Amino acid sequence: MAQFVSVLFSGVTDGAVAGLVALGIVLLFKTTGVVNFAQGDLLSLGAYFGIWLLVDLRVPTAVGYLLAICLSFGVGVLVERVGYAPLRRRPVLAVIISTFALSLLIESVITLVFGSTPRPIPAPFGNGVWHVFGSAISYQGVLVIAVTAVVVVLVQFVLHRTSLGRQVRAVASDREAAQLVGIRASRLTMLMFGISAAVAGIGGLLIAPITAASPTLGFTLMLGSFAAVVLGGFDRVGGAMAAAVAVGVAQQMLAAYVSPNWTGAYPFIILLVALVIRPEGFVKPSVGVRY
Repeated sequence: MAQFVSVLFSGVTDGAVAGLVALGIVLLFKTTGVVNFAQGDLLSLGAYFGIWLLVDLRVPTAVGYLLAICLSFGVGVLVERVGYAPLRRRPVLAVIISTFALSLLIESVITLVFGSTPRPIPAPFGNGVWHVFGSAISYQGVLVIAVTAVVVVLVQFVLHRTSLGRQVRAVASDREAAQLVGIRASRLTMLMFGISAAVAGIGGLLIAPITAASPTLGFTLMLGSFAAVVLGGFDRVGGAMAAAVAVGVAQQMLAAYVSPNWTGAYPFIILLVALVIRPEGFVKPSVGVRY
């Protein structure tokens, strides 16, 4: 029983972090209709912002976390200005390749500045644990799940209960029509790139105390997140989050009870089996491509 609880908790924790990456992918797809392949590396960058501020500069914890999220937001805006805005009227594939190139650039900059040796962030509540059915449940893992839940609720509230959310849905439905009624689609797109990067940065700050940050950390997580987005829907926040947690739990269960050698491949095996069973996907898109 203790092993099952431990594996389940690890799966939910991993799924929550992957869900934050998936959430950023969904937000951008809802607004632009393209997938940002730099999303995972923005998570890595957020973790390293935390290392720089909290470990190297010894900034107070709360201030350091807030500054790291703000820096992540700024990098997201920069990604939009460099990798999306100049290519918006080009074929979609050109933008996708551009974001992939930016992901490699971010990874290279991280390696150049911080090195390739994995580095952790001190957990804000220490290394304490709760014991549940004989299994040790870390405070940091609970924090990851709690913060992810809060972020998802806030995003859903913004999308469905605010003027900004109505503008996002309008651009998602028809960009040209939204511009005709006065919505500044370009500014909105820039804002959503920043928000999605900030969400990824939060994921990096949450996972780094558990899994030491490395330049490739975010890209590895993004692969599993991409599988979750395909299963849960590219424009469905709830579906993508649920799929991310389900994939995370399944991945940990298979690693624990089948074979740990295939851990990295399990999300794609799950995706392949799911698409064989239901080729059209489990969630119908609410709108079409809005590029």
